[in-house]
Amino acid sequence: MVDLGTVGAREAAEYFLALSERGTAGEVDGDPLLPSVLADSVTIWPSLVRVARNTRVSHETRGRAVFWLGQAAGAAAGSALDSIATDDRGDREVRRHAIFALSQRSTSEGVPALIRIARTNADPEIRKTALFWLGQSEDPRAVSLFEEILR
Repeated sequence: MVDLGTVGAREAAEYFLALSERGTAGEVDGDPLLPSVLADSVTIWPSLVRVARNTRVSHETRGRAVFWLGQAAGAAAGSALDSIATDDRGDREVRRHAIFALSQRSTSEGVPALIRIARTNADPEIRKTALFWLGQSEDPRAVSLFEEILR
């Protein structure tokens, strides 16, 4: 256990972000990103994008970063998720996490991104994942896409 003493929210968030990026197995119980996300008055999403894209970090931690990014408010977080999901050089599993996170965004933001991914992504597994989450959305735009595909 590490006693951080009295530190500001930003310093605490940076400490836990660094801890998650080091990725030393067994050093931390639970999700080291959680305290960073909960830090008051700290803009965390750019750091979450960095963790999600860091190939030296475990898949589990990268997936958690994408999850927390999906919970972040604002269009910038949605754009970051879209960028992760469509990055052909990225790890497929992390990209699938990003697609799920997009499915949890508002329908005005998530559905158009998922439709675009389903229509244009080169990776059939990524398209399949986007189609699955579109099917769960019950959005009329998704229904139109399925009708188009089935014709």
